[in-house]
Amino acid sequence: MRLRRTASVTRRAALALGMAVALIALGAEGADAVATEGEYVGPSAGPTAPTAEKPESKLWFTDGTWWSVMIGDTGGHRIFRLNADTQAWSDTGVVVDTRSTAHVDALFSGSKLYVASHVFRANGGASGNPSRLYRFSYDAAANRYTLDGGFPQTINDWSAETLVIAKDSVGRLWATWTQQGAVWVNRTTSGDSAWGTPFALPGGGSIASDDISSVIAYGGNRIGIMWSDQNGDQSMKFVSRADSATFSPTPTFSAVEVAIAGSGIADDHINLKTDSSGRIFAATKTSKDNDSDPQVLLLIRGAAGGWTSRTVGRVVDNHTRPIVLIYERQENPRLYVFATASDLERIYFKETSLANPSFTTGLGTPAIDGAAVNDATSTKANLSDASDLLVQASGSSYRHYWKPLPK
Repeated sequence: MRLRRTASVTRRAALALGMAVALIALGAEGADAVATEGEYVGPSAGPTAPTAEKPESKLWFTDGTWWSVMIGDTGGHRIFRLNADTQAWSDTGVVVDTRSTAHVDALFSGSKLYVASHVFRANGGASGNPSRLYRFSYDAAANRYTLDGGFPQTINDWSAETLVIAKDSVGRLWATWTQQGAVWVNRTTSGDSAWGTPFALPGGGSIASDDISSVIAYGGNRIGIMWSDQNGDQSMKFVSRADSATFSPTPTFSAVEVAIAGSGIADDHINLKTDSSGRIFAATKTSKDNDSDPQVLLLIRGAAGGWTSRTVGRVVDNHTRPIVLIYERQENPRLYVFATASDLERIYFKETSLANPSFTTGLGTPAIDGAAVNDATSTKANLSDASDLLVQASGSSYRHYWKPLPK
């Protein structure tokens, strides 16, 4: 992972680095109605970067409320609820994972919350550190989640930089991570509690120890996996398969699609979303060096296949760790890319048409600018009028959560 550092970062090193949340109101008029509400410090976030890593999501919206898997004052990952009136986060007391070195990926589907938790280790991993799948049921009357019996279940026995989950149209859960220079995958055999044997993805080998992967359900009946390959042709790659109710011990995938390739075009940054037509949007980062070169890209896979790309930010902007979000309403649907401006240690965003994304040059609009932060994260789901838009970010020193000011 290549990161440009400048004197401005050094000057800010003495500042308190925290965790921030920006709430953006989504209005019927699109861009003109978008407004950042602001942020201020919240509860302690413990000894790990709680909003990392790039393809993972910590937030979800249900029953009129934003929720998050956060690290509480007493340590360990717990479920927090955002009070819509005061914009204050409250610890619900529901424990997810007590491991302080774990990172999580949260998926809300139907009435169930799925949280995949893995021990974080950059540039490789090691056995003896199981990744776990937790499943919670939501009680709307009590505004509370309860861990289901039989959970957690073990996904693998490997620490990794990232681990991402998705659920396909037949209810099968999928997980992907990288391990010993290859993309690895696992999936449930039936229901949610029985996982198969992890396997190396065909065509996903010979990658760098720094590379990562991600998974997405799309098109109503397909599962797709994207990964970075900083070796070989220096590319971003993708495979998919049709959903099937029949479990296969050796699932087959499509031929490898090269979404984009070229010198310095790949880095270990991926964040995926899909729209109702089946298009896939991937926010990625390059390893290029010249100021005018693209640094953050939006890769777009058409509903019938084929990839195109848009430049979100150039090397001179020094964006990193981008995420993409979609607001797919009937009129004027929008797409957002959030990223850290590394020199400023602030989160910026750019907004564009979902139908035909196109980005202006420059840093974009400040989203979280009251604290030195990184690692923007949000929800896996597409946005709605009810949810507005919520983004969290975190720092590396005091590790406090930050939250939006009241509306």
